[in-house]
Parts: sequence; structure tokens; C-alpha cells
Amino acid sequence: MRVPQRSGLFSGVAALACASVLLEISLARIYAALFGEAHAFLALSLSLVGAGVGGALLYVVPSLARPPALFARMAILASLASGATLATVILLAHREPLSVPAPGSLPWLALCYAASTVPFALAGLALAAAIRHAAREMPRLYLLDLAGGALGGLAAAGALRAGAPRAALAAAIFFAVAGIFFYLGSRCCEGEERAPGGLVATFVLGSFVLLAGDVGAPWLRLAGIRRASPDRTELEAWTERSLITVDRPKAGAALMRLGGAAASPILDAKTTPPPQPEDMAYALHKDQGPALVVGAGGGRDVRVALKAGQKDVVAVEGDRGVLEVMRGKYAAFSGNLFDKPEVHLVVSDGRSFARRTPLLFRNIVIPSTDTVEASTTGALALSESRLLTLEGVGDLFSRLLPEGTLVLVRADADFDRLLSLAAAALRRAGVAAPKDHLFACSAAQKTALLARRTPLAREDVDALRRHCRKHKFSEVLAPDRPATPVRSLLVAAAAPSASAVAARGAEGAAAEGAAAEADLTPPTDDRPFFAYTVPARRLPAVLGDVGALRAGQTALFALALLLAVGAALFALGVLLPALAARRLRARLAPHDAAALASSSAAAPPARALAFFAAIGAGFALVELAVLRHGLLLLDLPAHELPAVLVILLVSAGVGGFLTARVSPGAATAVSGRVAEALAVAAALSAVGLVPLARWGLGLGAFPRAILAIAILVPFGVLAGSLAPLGVKIVDSVSPALLPWCWALCALAGATGMALGALCALNLGYSALLLGAGLAYLLAAATVPPAVAGATAAGDDERAASSGGAAASDPPPRDAAGPRPEALEAAPIA
Repeated sequence: MRVPQRSGLFSGVAALACASVLLEISLARIYAALFGEAHAFLALSLSLVGAGVGGALLYVVPSLARPPALFARMAILASLASGATLATVILLAHREPLSVPAPGSLPWLALCYAASTVPFALAGLALAAAIRHAAREMPRLYLLDLAGGALGGLAAAGALRAGAPRAALAAAIFFAVAGIFFYLGSRCCEGEERAPGGLVATFVLGSFVLLAGDVGAPWLRLAGIRRASPDRTELEAWTERSLITVDRPKAGAALMRLGGAAASPILDAKTTPPPQPEDMAYALHKDQGPALVVGAGGGRDVRVALKAGQKDVVAVEGDRGVLEVMRGKYAAFSGNLFDKPEVHLVVSDGRSFARRTPLLFRNIVIPSTDTVEASTTGALALSESRLLTLEGVGDLFSRLLPEGTLVLVRADADFDRLLSLAAAALRRAGVAAPKDHLFACSAAQKTALLARRTPLAREDVDALRRHCRKHKFSEVLAPDRPATPVRSLLVAAAAPSASAVAARGAEGAAAEGAAAEADLTPPTDDRPFFAYTVPARRLPAVLGDVGALRAGQTALFALALLLAVGAALFALGVLLPALAARRLRARLAPHDAAALASSSAAAPPARALAFFAAIGAGFALVELAVLRHGLLLLDLPAHELPAVLVILLVSAGVGGFLTARVSPGAATAVSGRVAEALAVAAALSAVGLVPLARWGLGLGAFPRAILAIAILVPFGVLAGSLAPLGVKIVDSVSPALLPWCWALCALAGATGMALGALCALNLGYSALLLGAGLAYLLAAATVPPAVAGATAAGDDERAASSGGAAASDPPPRDAAGPRPEALEAAPIA
């Protein structure tokens, strides 16, 4: 079978992108199950790191992939990426369990990440080669690349149901399919070196056989996840969100674990739920309802509501996989809890439900499934909370009857911040003295805080106190017992200021010292990280104490590692190719060296490199910010991330394709205007995006989807047009720079993701958008200039570096790009 080179190239690049996105999402799920959610965020940066490494390698060693061996080498690279994916999955699946904060875990963790980067580096090298030698087709190539990535996002939505390891094996198959397309392209022309068909066939068949073998006789069970002993694990099932394991029942309860940081008990139908602090709401209202439980999980809190006599219980659960477990294998065990007529089950995000429902409740309970270990080690710092923000708690208060109660549960270590959040939300609701509206008690290292918009009467406090004493709970807070100086200030009539703290003397000094150790300001929709409590002023000191950071701030430690590695790779991406370029000039013939010097003078490499680095960082920062608001608006449980990625990737691809008719001479002006427009859009979004998204939460499903698309698409189209425009400019004057530019774009994106996440943690997403605006202003200032006659110079350099025609006799081209038959000739370039 023979296919035109253009078809082989485009199809192969699309398959590479599909495999890369599918593998990226699969690895994020695997890392979340093995190491925690913080490391899932790190996994999402692997494709950018790999693309940067691959582009830098091609610039340093251009013989890795260039005509007449271009398609053959790309086929080999795609096949090797398939093999590297298989090796990575096997390594991750069969390694022994380890505790991430432990010092001995770091070498293993480094090995896992290094192995996981290899497939992306090989794919990045192949993509950089395609851009380098078919740069004139960049708009179409970019569209198919991002469309393939969108297809990978859609594939992930379905493949993850079969398990993240199997989804990764599917990614290996897509890499192998890309090898087939490149192999077919290599057979088109007589002058082109043939790809090794045996190697390509080996990885195609191997990846299919391994996936079929796991379906027939599962062998990819993750050995390193935190579960009970294998003989006690009764169920193991993957959902789109996480891995669910259930232990064998013991003492009338089976523990359901969600990922590595959450757990929820499933109670036998005949077992009386053991009392917990969050049950105190029913001590006031008894059987008066209705009741709302957000985060139904294994159903423990739903059962408590029924036991209290509630006849109308709304249970909201965002993970459909949890409900499948409860309505499947454990339906009879739990007494068909979620199918009882008193229980109304809703599959939705709790925040979206609270904004949309017209119902008013007498009791709202928000249980915590986070393990105490995850809370105390800082593993949840990067996890965004949609409910535990000032606006989220305000939405919950708006769904309460006047005498209704809201119960929030968190680990003991998080209670002061929870108290600060509830008190601030009460003040925003018009409450003059929050201390008269709050009561808290704790047990088993978790504290429940009860809040009510109307004051707690004396008899209410007595009833709550009797409930706590009866069940031997520890009273933490009451209207007449603030307990500590810090809590006394947090529940005061006005939010505590520095002057108010100082005026309280010794008590104020104690409160000030406690506040200096932890950030107790209420989380907001702009900064929704409830579990992150490091004050910005203490961040340098915390990052400097590596031992304490690794033990008590594991998520921040992982983020710091990503930032350090990204910055180091970016520095190497600048220095090593620069040294290689200097050595190349020393080896060139005088005529070729003069041609290179002339093209470099026309378009200074520093400007081109700075432009690509700026657009890479800017896109990463914008993506982080608008991604969050898109996820919030698209209430598609478990499918929000693939949906938002598809919208962004497709719109960016369309933006790139729209640049096809822009000439290299006009690309400089157009790039500058687009970058300036993005800077303005980012600045406006920093002011208006949060209130716009919050307003949109109250809309119906279709209007919210339209609003999410209206937010995502303009950024995608504008940001997606800059890379093809930059490639068009650089290709016309100095094509040899393209792999280096592409490498810095990707590495700056990886570093920007880490820096952007750190910025969002400490300053909020609005500050992150302002940073993106600055990045695009830098891009506008560093757009490489277009020079008259640059196309001929670019063709001279391309021919010299590709080993094709002589520099003085470039192949014929038209201004819009190569003729169709030119791509089908032996050298694409």
C-alpha cells in the first residue's frame, strides 16, 4: 500500500498527538493512584517536557530526522515511543508500594518520571522533525496535530473506564499506528529511505497483544497503590476519575477507597451507623427535613439522615463510578440504600447543584472523605475546592431555610481555616456576630462545624452540647466558649485586622503568632485552595526547608520539584543548542557560514527564541486559568477535563489554520496584533472572569455549556494562531532555528505550568491571568521581523542543512507553500 507523503505525514502527526494526550491523561490517573493528586498535576506537564527535549535534540543533532531518511526516522521514533510507553506502564504497574514523602522514595520517583518522559520525548522529536521539514504546511499540520490531541481527549473519556493502565496501552497502539503512517509515507518516493517494516510491525502487534492479554487475563493491576492487603481487597474498579478499591467487610462495614487520599465506609444494612460529629444537625431538627448530603460516597451520611427520621433526603455525588459500585456489587449489602423512596440521588457537582436547585433545606451536610494523612501531610494543597470557598459556602447558605443548619467536616488541622471561612460567609450574609451562629465538636481527628444564619438559642446550644457529651465528642467551639484567642478573633463581629490583633495584648500576640504560621484567610473562587495554608510571606522559608517541606507539604514539594526541573531544562534548552550552533558554524564552509550569518542577522535568534518562549509560557498560564472556569461551568461529572481539553485544542487548531493565507511578510504585524489582543483579553479576564463564571453557575446546562465555549474558544483561537505565525516567520529566514524555537516554547510551557500553579496558590487566578498578559506583551515586543527576500535565504539554508539541493540552487516553491507534488517528492523540504 502506498500513500502520498503529505497524507502519511499529516495522519502520522495526528496519531502521535492522539497517543500523547491519551497517555498524558492516563499517566495522570496512574500517578494520582500511586502517589496522590499532586503528582497527577506533574504528569500533565510530561508532554510539554518531552516535546521540549525532543525539539532540542533535533536542533543539536539534525541528522536524527531529515531527508532522505525523514519518514523512516519518524516511523522508528513513533515505534520506539510505543515501546517506551509499554515499558513505562509495566514499570509503574509492578513496582513495590512506597511512601512519597520518605527520602528513599525520591530515586524511585525520579526514575518513574524519567521513564514516563521518554515516550513524549520521542514523539516530540518526530513532531519537531515534521515542523522543521514541512514548515510551509504548518497551519494545516498544526490543525491536525491539535485535532489529533482532541481525539485523544475523547478517547480518554472512554478508555479510562477500562482502567488507566489499559488506556496507556491504547496510547501505545496509537503511537504504533503513527509509525505505520510514516512507514507508508516512506514508500511513496524512490529517493526516500525505506522505514524498517519489521520494527514497525513488531510494536504494532506487540501493543495489541499486550492489551488483548490484559483483557483476557488481567496482569496490569497496580501493585503500588495504597490498599489493604491483597487478600482483603474485594473489589478494584477504575472510573473516569480514579481507582476505587473496596476492602472485605469487617464488623458490618466495608471501606471504599477512592484514589490514594479519600475513603468512605459502606455499612451493612443491619449495622447501626456509628455516631460522628456531623450528625449533630439532627440533634436540633430530629426528623424535620428536607436534608441535603453533598458527597454521598458509601452512603454513611445518607443512612444517618434516614435513621434520624428524615423522609426527604437529596444525595449528591459527582463520581458516577461510586454510584455504580453502590448500586452494583454492594446494593444488597447496603440494603439498596440509594434506591429507597426517601432518597433522591443526583449525579452532579455539589456547587452546581446548589446554584441551580430551587429547593430549600433544613439540613445540609458536607462530609469529608479525605484521609487524615492526606490532610496533615499537605497532599491536598493543589486540589481545588468548589464548595469550600467564600462564594461556595454563600451558595449553600442561600439553600437553607432560616432556621436551617449547614455542617462542614474537615480534619482537626484545618479547623481554624474552616472557622474563618464560615465566619466570613456569615458576615457576607448579613450576620453581625458570627460567634452566636457557630458550634463545633470533634472525634477521630475530624471536626464538624455547624453554622446557621439565625443565632443559636440557649436551648439549641444545650441540645448540641448534650449530643456531644452523650457520644463522647470533644467540644471545640460554642457561642459562649471560643476556646482559643485565634478562634475568638475569627468569629468576632468584624474580620480580624492587624491593628485588632495588636490591641488584644498577649492574647493578640498569641493569635498573631498562630496566624503567621498558617494562612487563615477564607478561600475564594479566585483562589480556591482550601488545603493550602502557607502564607505568601513565609513561602521562601518553607521552600528552603526541604526536610519539612517533604514531610508536611508534599504537594508543594512536588510543585517545587517540577518548577526546579522545568527551569533547569529550560536553561539547558537555551545553552546546549547555542553551544551546538556555535560549533556548527565553526565546521561550515565559508559560503554556508555566510548564509547562516546573513539569515541570523536578518532575524536575530534571540528575538525568535524569546517570542516562542513567551507564547509557550503565556498559553500555559491562560490554559490553567480558563481551564478552571471551564471545568466549573461544564457540569459533566468525570468528563469535564476531556471536554475542556477538546474545546481548547480544537479552537487552537482552528486559530492556527486561519493563518494559512498570511504571508511571511505580514506575519510579523499580525503576530504583534494577536499577542497584544491576548494581553488585553487576559487583563479583562483577570477582572471579570470570576464573577462571570459564578453568574453562569446558576444557568441551565445548555446555556452554561455555551458560556464555557464562549470563554474558551476566543483564547484558543488567538493563542493557537501565534505558533504557526512564528513558524512561518522563522522558516522564511532561518529554518534551522525551528526545532530550537519549538523546544523553548514547550519547555517554557512546562515551567509556566509550575510557576502558574504556584502563583494561583498564593495570589489567585486573576494574578495568573495578569502574568499571562505580561507574557503576551513580551511576545508582542519580540516578534521576529520579516525581511524582504528572506524566503530565498530560508530555502538556501534549508537545502544546505537537509542535505538536498545546493544552497545556490534551492528547489522551486511558491509563496503559499510547496506544491502538492513537492511533498510527494523525495525531500519534503
